[in-house]
Amino acid sequence: MRFLQRSIRPFIAIAALAASTLLWTGCATPDTLPLPALNYTNATMIPLQTGDQIAVDLTGTGSFVIPQATFTLSGAGTINLPLLDTNIPAIGKSPHELEQIIKDLYVPRVYPMISVTVTPGPRFYYVSGCVNQPGKQLYTSTVTILGAVAAAGGFNDYAARRRVQLTRQDGKIYYVDCLKAMKDPTKLDQEVIPGDKIYADKEDFWEAFGHIFGQ
Repeated sequence: MRFLQRSIRPFIAIAALAASTLLWTGCATPDTLPLPALNYTNATMIPLQTGDQIAVDLTGTGSFVIPQATFTLSGAGTINLPLLDTNIPAIGKSPHELEQIIKDLYVPRVYPMISVTVTPGPRFYYVSGCVNQPGKQLYTSTVTILGAVAAAGGFNDYAARRRVQLTRQDGKIYYVDCLKAMKDPTKLDQEVIPGDKIYADKEDFWEAFGHIFGQ
């Protein structure tokens, strides 16, 4: 009996180590920055970013008709408009904020009144990794991580749902536990904005093992 006990001790130790590793890996997520809360009620409130296209319409100028101006934001992220001797910063401003900035530059120095409309062009976010239809997705209205994954055909069988990576255009990386978000979407399902990159990594061995056995 003592011989048998001594013989199985190494196997018990290995099993205990494996179990503890499984529990630690299954519950842990990579170090990440806290994901800031967003509250954009519509697309005109989302800040413009590098690569965005915008159209600027100026009306109400009387007999002097100003044609529509279109821009692709790059480099310094500024735009130039007729009769203004300044570069107007656009990146980081929402279309609504940019409208007010342009109006303040024209009124009253150039015109007694003017109407300004800034219309963003098509804007996109990206979903890749272990989803069924990876690729570029058109941003049409407010969408969350779970909604973005659904738009990409949903997770495939190999996705690490507990640590979905979200990379913002400024390079900051966040991780979202989509299993928890499914249970409490109001608090945990995070908003996606244009330019975001969502990546569903593949489960590692212990994650897959825990997934099979319901950990």
